Amino acid sequence: MNYFFRSILLICLILGAVNFAEAQSRTVELSNNKVVVGGQTCFLHVVKEKQTLFSISRAYGVDLAVILQVNRKTDVTVNIGEVLRIPVVDAETVLPSVLVKKEDDKFFYHIIKKGDTLFSLYRKYGVDVEVIRSSNPDMGPNLSLGSIVKVPKIKKEVQVNFTPKHDKYYYYYVIKQGDTESAISRKFFMKLRKFRKLNPKVKRTTLKIGDWVRIPRYLVPPEYFVEKGAPKDTILEVQQVVDSVVSEVILKPRIQNKIRIALFLPLYLNANDSINRNVFYKDTIEIITELEPRVLYSRSHDFIRFYQGVLLAVDSLQKDGLSVDLHVFDTEKNPERLQRILAGLQYTDLDFIIGPVYQNTFSVVADFAQRRRIPIISPLSPKNSELQTNPFVIQINTSVKSICGKISDFVSYDLDTRNLIVVHPDRYEHLNEFQLVTDIERNLFEKGKYWENDDMTYKKISFDEYGLFGIERMLSDTVENVIIIPSTLQPYVENIISNLNILSQRFDIRLIGFPVWQRFNSLDAEIFYNLNLSVITPYNIDYKEVKIDSFVSDFRDKFKCEPNDFSFRAFDLCRYFSKAVSSFGRAFPGHLNKMNVDLLQSNYHFKRVNAFGGLENQGIQVVNYSRDFRIRHYIPKSQKSLGLSE
Repeated sequence: MNYFFRSILLICLILGAVNFAEAQSRTVELSNNKVVVGGQTCFLHVVKEKQTLFSISRAYGVDLAVILQVNRKTDVTVNIGEVLRIPVVDAETVLPSVLVKKEDDKFFYHIIKKGDTLFSLYRKYGVDVEVIRSSNPDMGPNLSLGSIVKVPKIKKEVQVNFTPKHDKYYYYYVIKQGDTESAISRKFFMKLRKFRKLNPKVKRTTLKIGDWVRIPRYLVPPEYFVEKGAPKDTILEVQQVVDSVVSEVILKPRIQNKIRIALFLPLYLNANDSINRNVFYKDTIEIITELEPRVLYSRSHDFIRFYQGVLLAVDSLQKDGLSVDLHVFDTEKNPERLQRILAGLQYTDLDFIIGPVYQNTFSVVADFAQRRRIPIISPLSPKNSELQTNPFVIQINTSVKSICGKISDFVSYDLDTRNLIVVHPDRYEHLNEFQLVTDIERNLFEKGKYWENDDMTYKKISFDEYGLFGIERMLSDTVENVIIIPSTLQPYVENIISNLNILSQRFDIRLIGFPVWQRFNSLDAEIFYNLNLSVITPYNIDYKEVKIDSFVSDFRDKFKCEPNDFSFRAFDLCRYFSKAVSSFGRAFPGHLNKMNVDLLQSNYHFKRVNAFGGLENQGIQVVNYSRDFRIRHYIPKSQKSLGLSE
């Protein structure tokens, strides 16, 4: 009997406690009155009958200890009519997870955080904005911080999109992530109006991944029609992919999280300050005012853009979880100034050094780096005397000698060269570019490329002596004529190219050139297309790529100006070498070609120049100005087949 009464009493106590807790939570009405005290926003809550500090804490979703601290209370008792300050906490803690379930069978329950929008919810859950609105009829025009939005769980049906086969009139482009009407139009050099006219459905609905649009066939490059074959053994292929991922994780752990970099640049800060100051005197009192807007000292312009590229790379590395300790020094062009800077760096631990850019200042820092065994990167110069004798020097810009070798390989191994013509100055053996002729003849005659092809002819002609008429006599009207000009002297090259442009109307010509030719601004770009110019270069920026567009946008937002070539180069090398340090630590120079970093303009592949020298970047790309007025860029087959590209 006693046991029976005790059981009944226990059940009553439990039910009473539950009802009491529910009553407590029901009696607390949230206040809309706010006040800012000491920089902190608080609700002003007036305590009413049957309310306790615990029920108020639960209602506002604020920890009890926080309320006690803010109101300087030492006990949990409250009086009717007492005014409490309830902090408006961050969205992460407005509603503790114990009070809000994350999902059930029908909905996800999303707590609105700072920066959330209906579009961000659509991207996260894949549920249309209107569907989210209809599931939350009480939702206002703006999402309130800390409020709960119900997102319906929609069963995703597997849809098979049947893309039509390409025909003689149209190429059917499949929509990928990130594609927009404008982006696709730019990719194929179409006007947006024409794109919409050919694809009227895009006016009525948004582009969906996996859907397709029509593109006129004549605007599509040939490589788009090359179909990738499916693997014969799908299961084996999946197994190989899984194995490669696992091995990569094992071989490339993050060894170092903090990267220490020294950056030496001629920023000319004193000169920039001087030209932006207006000094005048009033009653013998010197008055200094700042010019608005500020202007840049001309000699520092490119190097400041380079510095800004490094800063953007540091931001991206920090987002990847790396900590970067960047030391920046203004070298101007003064070796004595550098000696004083280096004296203060004797006990600074550095992972690598970027710069200086001038030879007289680079030599000073390279000597310091060699004594301290610190890798030092030459970021801009294609010719650095320290590279031959200092094993810690890493040269980013490919030398003329190496470019000559790459042009020779491209002509010998990538092209079906039948009629090869070298158009040279009258006396050119003393030029650096003469190496190109030597390399070509080695490939043709010593390595046997010439003897393998009975239809191939090789000719050399002096433009100074024979001119346009002499070149015309050497051209073939039945095969492609590959023309080499072993020179980077602007007036001379421009003269030959202008004459070749006349012949391009009657003959099939492919001109092979050096990177610097692209900066010869007195030449009309149309001439490059007419001559089917292929430039062998370590750098190329494709402004149609999403990553380039993203970089330019971030650069504009951060620095309120346009990036230049120096900005892209700085971003690439700072990210690449920082990632190398994080993966391989101090031993990273021996593992640079194992890195897989998505670069903006570069194709890095490093090779030691000799047994005692440093590393030179010999990764190149081909930029082709084709006759259909399109610019294509790719890594040549010779780069891969000769083991010069990872």
